Amino acid sequence: MRQNREMPLKVTISAASILTGGLLWAGRLLFGTSPWSTPASSLTAIGLVAVTAVTVVAMVLSPGRWVRNSVGAVGGAWASIAAAVPVDPVWIIAFAVGGAGIALAWLRPLDEWFHQINPHRVPPKAAVLALGLIWMPLLVGGLGVPDVTPGGWAAAAFGITGGWAYARALPGALWTVRLAFPILGAASVIGLRFPAAAGLLAVTAFLTHLAWTEEARLAVQPPAPRRVKPVSILPEVTPPGLLESAGYDRRGRPLEEAD
Repeated sequence: MRQNREMPLKVTISAASILTGGLLWAGRLLFGTSPWSTPASSLTAIGLVAVTAVTVVAMVLSPGRWVRNSVGAVGGAWASIAAAVPVDPVWIIAFAVGGAGIALAWLRPLDEWFHQINPHRVPPKAAVLALGLIWMPLLVGGLGVPDVTPGGWAAAAFGITGGWAYARALPGALWTVRLAFPILGAASVIGLRFPAAAGLLAVTAFLTHLAWTEEARLAVQPPAPRRVKPVSILPEVTPPGLLESAGYDRRGRPLEEAD
């Protein structure tokens, strides 16, 4: 089984570029002109910083295929923002720096870094559920047309807290997501235009489905203890130190009797 090797310099450069790109796009939304209202732009920027930071941390500390896919999803979110806002100097710098970081993450030399075998691998459906919840502020803000609704703010806040609680396997987190998230997701679409409402409903239905899967439950459920049948081992094949610590000599007799 391969273990994490020393992080290559290319990973460091890619992670730093992606983080910088995310901050630049968030700043472009906060301080530049865009089709979104000020509340929607603010929520989108907050969500963008959150998903970029989570992706970069996972990229450095827990690399895997799902992390690489998340990098691609972040790039897709940037591309959507880039297509919607006017081009200016910040747009150009964010596109160049962030795009370089994402392109570097998908180059062949980093295949080994992202394909490491992790003994603590999270089931795919559980990973998508946790990430999808964390993406809610970005999705709610981006689909906030004409504006973010009160239900949208509640769904976005729940997405961040619920995703964090589920990822930490806090007691009751999964059941809270199963029961509360569908209600908040449905409430978030009230007052939105049809395409935006349909998009949020689709995301809500998909994440709710994942929350009810066996993988999502097993990912946060401690493994049950199993009863193991004892097996006798000849003293001759048992390490001497182990026998002595248990109070037996090399022939399997108690040390007191051997003396």
